[in-house]
Amino acid sequence: MSEDAGENGEQAHPSPLRRTLDLCLFAPVGLAVTVVEDLPDLISKGRRRVELELGNARVVGRFVVKKGQRRVSGSLDEFRRGALPDDAGEPAADDAGPGPAPAPAATDPAPPAAPARDTAAAAVVGGALADYDTLSASQVVPRLESLGTEELQAVLRYEASHRNRRTILHRASQLLEEGVDTADRDTAPPPPSGTAE
Repeated sequence: MSEDAGENGEQAHPSPLRRTLDLCLFAPVGLAVTVVEDLPDLISKGRRRVELELGNARVVGRFVVKKGQRRVSGSLDEFRRGALPDDAGEPAADDAGPGPAPAPAATDPAPPAAPARDTAAAAVVGGALADYDTLSASQVVPRLESLGTEELQAVLRYEASHRNRRTILHRASQLLEEGVDTADRDTAPPPPSGTAE
């Protein structure tokens, strides 16, 4: 059987022997020749792809590291601002706003009574503001307005003995002062109504 027979249409399909030779011999040889010829292009494509991925990873890594550094430095600054007045034993100059004045040392309660007060304050705070210890100051401050006088006093005691966040202490003090003013008004007899019956 010649190749001419295939051109005349007499042999439309190659013989099984021819197909076996194509698959087992010529295809691997052709693949090897193609790989050898195209190897430099494949290497350069692979190199470009890896360099692109590494460049992207570096950019993302730098971004994440810088963001983490900013967050840590901000937390450290916050901690320093909040911790320094406690370490010094006296309020900072910017804390001199409205708030409860520190009591003289002679009127401070005896040390054994302090744990009982802390426990009571913790119970009141826990009942008034669920998950108080997990809340940030920005989450606590708006919720203080819904608390009563006893709860606000408990928040002041608990916060002062634990995290000592100035924004919470300041707002609770303000609300207590406002509460005293409104309590005085609430206890006054209501004005007579305008209609006489």
